[in-house]
Amino acid sequence: MSRTKKILLRLRRLARRASNRLIFAALLALEALIVLLDVDTGAGISYAPFLVAPTALAAWLLGRRAALLFVVLSSVARVYDYTVTRAPDEVLYLRVYELLQSAALYGLVALLVLYLRGRRDALLRHARRVRDAARRERHRRILDSAIRRAIPEDVDSIIRLTTSGGESGGFDQSVTDSVRQATLATTFTAGIVDGAALRDLWAGGQTTVPIEFWVCEIDAKVVSYMMILGVDGQKSMQRELHAMVVEHTYRGHGVGGMMVDFFCTHYKQRRLVAACRDGSAMLRLLTRRGFAQLTRSDNQDYLIMARD
Repeated sequence: MSRTKKILLRLRRLARRASNRLIFAALLALEALIVLLDVDTGAGISYAPFLVAPTALAAWLLGRRAALLFVVLSSVARVYDYTVTRAPDEVLYLRVYELLQSAALYGLVALLVLYLRGRRDALLRHARRVRDAARRERHRRILDSAIRRAIPEDVDSIIRLTTSGGESGGFDQSVTDSVRQATLATTFTAGIVDGAALRDLWAGGQTTVPIEFWVCEIDAKVVSYMMILGVDGQKSMQRELHAMVVEHTYRGHGVGGMMVDFFCTHYKQRRLVAACRDGSAMLRLLTRRGFAQLTRSDNQDYLIMARD
């Protein structure tokens, strides 16, 4: 969390506490006013029923602890008024009975208000979950519709994203070299057009495998791509998520997750594998989608993950 966000969060908490203190002070003042009116009017009229108001408001606005406090205050105030103005000579056990009776009355009011507040909060949480789910689903549909098969005109964008991946440490630094980029551009274009490429096998040697490029285009801009390779030949039922990059400004917006989800669903009839660095965001994406470690690369730099 950034320092600015921490400061704003702290200010929001201080404002909430200050607001609660003002509400508490106002309710105490209301409670005191009702008690003073009750004592001042003597036995002719009782304002005790009006003590329900600050008790109920405390339960609704401030929660359980404040509600309990006002139940006690209202009960004591009612018994005090009854003792002073109506039955000063009443025996002790009747005063205790009046206290318990008052506590039951105000406590029941507080419990009812707390229950209604809880139901309100539950409905609000449910509404937020529904809204968030609808927003995520809308976002998913937008991203899903933005994923398409790459065409030769996308190669410049793919090279740009590959370069950014090299600069951030996701790829080998050689991809940032201009000569290497020219070679990659030629190879990627041929792969898009032919649908096949020569790759190094994990067991050694080389073979021709299927290759597919998929891009995510948002607002007419390619913001992510992934390269899908066959593993050990043209007829293999395995597909490898060989490379994937998301533009830096679009990370954290679900683009990477949607690309991996597309990989899993589009090739769901095949055995899926992917290579990623230990502790990387890609590893977390794959693990959440049921991938497990199969082995490590020969140079120990990458984990080979698989999902059947």
